Amino acid sequence: MLSTVVHFPGNCNEAISFYSEVVGAKVKDIAYFKDAPMDSGMESSLPPDFVMHSEILIFGSMVVMTDGAETSPTGDNFSFLVTKETADEVTTLYNKLLEGGKVIEALAPAFWASMYGMVEDRYGIVWQIMTQPCNASSL
Repeated sequence: MLSTVVHFPGNCNEAISFYSEVVGAKVKDIAYFKDAPMDSGMESSLPPDFVMHSEILIFGSMVVMTDGAETSPTGDNFSFLVTKETADEVTTLYNKLLEGGKVIEALAPAFWASMYGMVEDRYGIVWQIMTQPCNASSL
């Protein structure tokens, strides 16, 4: 499954409300940085009420939205999120996309998925690759 991830500079909740009102977007799931387990490695300088991960249905398509893109200029604030069934599938795709590209986040287990990594491909497109996520609302 392929989803688009849009990164916001701290106003993700505002954007979710706007898209809900204007285009009838439906919130499927939302988790905040304050919801991350203490030992998750997600401790950061980001405010606890920033959106760590949200899944929004817009016109029947899943869009993932998150906060933390203070340095991403408008237009460069998205990435693709690919969800695979197994860690082997994640690893294979990650390594193929990495050829001629660069690591943004090394492939490793995460509290939200058994395997997750982020890579910028040779064309400058950012890909997040992960196994099926755990239920973010249970964080």
